[in-house]
Amino acid sequence: EDVLEQIVGEIEDEHDEHEDEGYIFQRSSSEYMIKALTPMDEFDEYFSTHLATDEYDTVGGFIVSQLEHMPKKGESLVVDSMRFEVVRADSRRVHLIKLKIIE
Repeated sequence: EDVLEQIVGEIEDEHDEHEDEGYIFQRSSSEYMIKALTPMDEFDEYFSTHLATDEYDTVGGFIVSQLEHMPKKGESLVVDSMRFEVVRADSRRVHLIKLKIIE
């Protein structure tokens, strides 16, 4: 599977992490793991923000829109008091994001 993922990109299966039904996972009081497919309205509701627009539907789309390119693992951006870091991505889309609330 690892070799195949190098060729075609990430393959989700029964052994992958984050099988839970949720989109947002709290790791500490100021750090979260967020699936890129998280709907922006759900993100806004969870964090009491107002980032959603008609430009994008998901947190991954928001990240791509803000950076104006397809980000690689490790790229980050700061919006208001939130630092978004791409944890998993391939050439086609972002998969997982780490969010840190900046005090």
